[in-house]
This record gives sequence, structure tokens and C-alpha cells, in this order.
Amino acid sequence: MKQLAKKIFDIGKRKTKKLLKSIYYFTNIFKNLKYFTKELAQFLKPRNEEELSRGAILIESAVCMPVLIILLFYINDLMRIKRYHSQTEFVAQQMANIIQNISQKRTDKKITLTDIKYAASLAYLSMYPGTTMYRVSVSGGRHTLSHAPRLNIFYVRGLPGGKASCLWLIRFLGEGADNPLGWNPSRALSNGGGVSSIFPNTNVTPSDIYENLKISEGENKIIVETNIFISYATINVNDYVESDKQEALAKKAFKCRLVAPKPLEKNVNARQGWYFTSVVVFTPKPGLFDETAP
Repeated sequence: MKQLAKKIFDIGKRKTKKLLKSIYYFTNIFKNLKYFTKELAQFLKPRNEEELSRGAILIESAVCMPVLIILLFYINDLMRIKRYHSQTEFVAQQMANIIQNISQKRTDKKITLTDIKYAASLAYLSMYPGTTMYRVSVSGGRHTLSHAPRLNIFYVRGLPGGKASCLWLIRFLGEGADNPLGWNPSRALSNGGGVSSIFPNTNVTPSDIYENLKISEGENKIIVETNIFISYATINVNDYVESDKQEALAKKAFKCRLVAPKPLEKNVNARQGWYFTSVVVFTPKPGLFDETAP
């Protein structure tokens, strides 16, 4: 009987220990749960919300920064293109002014090819300081700035019935020059397929020669057209890549990152182009020009 009572007591003791142990673990779990709840509440306080906001701002900045950099490069290219347009416009105005005055102190006031060459070399100095206007070497033909000046001069006569005719034109090619007298003149009476915005037509309405041309019967007009020429042969030797097409050449020549300047004539397979054309129309002073080209 005593042994049975002792056995029952031992069994009850073990169960009591297990029960107490379970209560202990349950209490610890409850404490841990309470601690976790407290820490979660602490994490969600306003101070931590601000930190989360700072993290979100950092992520947004990381995403937006490349877009901002691209936008800055784009704006830089547009400003550079605008500056080139302004420069060629200034050169055209300078050419008109020099032509009108270069021979006024001479007995024979007729403009010669030499006059025009010196005038072009002087006018383009605002774009090509020093000797950067000229090719680097006689054998190579490449240019320090990867592009070269071009100049076109048209002589237009007003006809009866509101018509007009282009009597002659001279193109001056700057890419072959290595001194002021090295400009190569060409007298082909054609616009050359995209090399000019002026069409040397005859017996047509003035707008068929140049869209803004206005001329009266018997009146003479000089049209000065300036632009910049690039080709695979003018690109600086340090930038030259044989496979480059028109857009790639333009970006390199004009130091643009994203925007390729628009040429007079779009030809993706071409390796040359005429850019930033500006035109000035004026009535020449008496004796400067006649129906015979200089």
C-alpha cells in the first residue's frame, strides 16, 4: 500500500514539474511576444517614418539622376547647335558688309575672286580662330576642328512680269584651303543636290530661287550663303572612324553627345554634309558686280 502511494506521488510530482515547465515556456513566449509588439510599435513611430522617407528619396534620386544627366547633355547639344546657327548668320552678315566696302577706295570697284577670298577668311575668323580654318596638312586635308567653311555667292537679276534669273554663282570650298588664297572656287550653275538652300533657276518667280527673295524688274541682288561642311576627309585624325556615317560624323565634328545636327539634305548612307546654313540678301553698290562672274 505504501509503495502504491509512493508511486502515485512520484507520478504526480513528475506531471507537476512538466506542467510548471510548460507554464514557464508559455510565460517566456508571452514575454517575447510582448517585447516584439513593443519593438514594432517603436519602429513605427514618426521618427522611423522619416527615416523610411529618407530612404525612399534616396532610391528616387538614384533613379532620376541618370535622366537628369541625359537631359543636361541634351540641353547642352541644343545650345551648341543654336550657337553654330548664330555664328554662320553673323559670318553671312559680315561677308555682305565686307563685300560692300572692300573696294570702295579703289578706282576699279569691281569685286574680284581675291577680294572674296580675303573677305571670307576674315569673316570666318569669328568661327575659326587662328589657322583652324585651314587643313592640317597639304597631303591630308583634315581639319583641327573636324569641319570646314563653305561660301556660296549668287547674282540674281529681276525680270519683267515678276520673274527673276540667277545669272551666275560661285562656290568657295574651304576644306581644301591652307591659306586665305587657297579657297577653291567653283562656278557650276546648279544647287548640287542638297549642297545649298538656293536654287539658281532662270526666268522663274523669285521664291523659286530663294523662298524669301524679293526683287523688282531691272534690280540686281547678291545672295550670300554660308554653311559648314563636314566629311570623312575633314574629321580630325584623332576622331576618325572609317565606318562612321553622316550622323556620327556630325556629332563628332560639332562635339554633340546626343543630338545630331540636321544637314541640308538627309542621307544616312552619306559620309558628308552641309550644316547651319545662313543666307543674307542685299543690293550691291554700283560697280561691284555685273553679269560676268568675278
